[in-house]
Amino acid sequence: MCSTVSLVFLSNCVLIFWLQVSSSSAYNCTTTAQEQPIPGNANELAWLAKLDHLQSIVEMLFNSLTTLQEQSRKILAQQAACDSSPSAKQETSTDGQLLGTSPNPQESWASCKEAPVNSSGVYSIKVGDKGELLEAFCEQNSFQGGWLVIQYRFDGSMDFLRDWTDYRNGFGDIHQEFWIGLEWLHRLTSSRPYELMVEIKDFEGNYGYAHYSEFEIGSESEQYPLKKLGAYDGTAGDSLTYSAGRKFSTYDRDNDDDDTIHCAREHEGAWWHKACRFAHLNGRYLNADSHKSMVWYYFKNSIQGMAYSRMMIREINTD
Repeated sequence: MCSTVSLVFLSNCVLIFWLQVSSSSAYNCTTTAQEQPIPGNANELAWLAKLDHLQSIVEMLFNSLTTLQEQSRKILAQQAACDSSPSAKQETSTDGQLLGTSPNPQESWASCKEAPVNSSGVYSIKVGDKGELLEAFCEQNSFQGGWLVIQYRFDGSMDFLRDWTDYRNGFGDIHQEFWIGLEWLHRLTSSRPYELMVEIKDFEGNYGYAHYSEFEIGSESEQYPLKKLGAYDGTAGDSLTYSAGRKFSTYDRDNDDDDTIHCAREHEGAWWHKACRFAHLNGRYLNADSHKSMVWYYFKNSIQGMAYSRMMIREINTD
């Protein structure tokens, strides 16, 4: 709102100034073209009168320009105040993008549960004993808040058919579609106990969630297995327990339990594949019944692709 009002006002000021300049120019051109010099003293008097009139126009334009400059300074000051206000930092979106505030580089938090409540956004999270900083999106408005988003998909703009290195390190835009990275998941969940929340939505807008009371990912030397997965509750159906204890597989790293097929390559998606899976949220973004799509089988007892998925973890209090 601040920027809109400022731009409209500034545009009006510029228009007024332009009209004034145009009017004076037109007057000057008209008088020059139509009037001929008058002989003698009358000619001098006429030109003196004309010069006086032109001087008054110049003074008027100078005053208008001064006023315009002053108003511009006020507008810029107002805009700066608007940009620095808390509400200006809230991102808006109508297409599924994550909404939230910008990070404060001066602050870091032990977990999303300790970050400011009722303000979803990007925060610096301290990970492990060494306190390595992770820029993470904290969801503070859903399911009582305190959730760190680890995977997010809503429009298919990011290609999730990636190799082992990408899944280890993470990829994507934290405000768009992304995968946080297996190494970060391991460091987070091995240093403290976490729970898992999975949200899904199909292409007809039907929504479901799956909550698991425990969640831990092993190390890279163990092939990032789904080391712990607690009890399920929710509305989406339990499609992940089948993968409990399984190692992570990508198209260039076959760690599934099926000797007859390379699940990640055949189904075009990285996951904790067994033989192969009932959950596959890193598959292709397809509105189709396909093993290659983003599947959460027990949502509708179907391999119909999902239109939306969000995976989040939250620290569990042990006090």
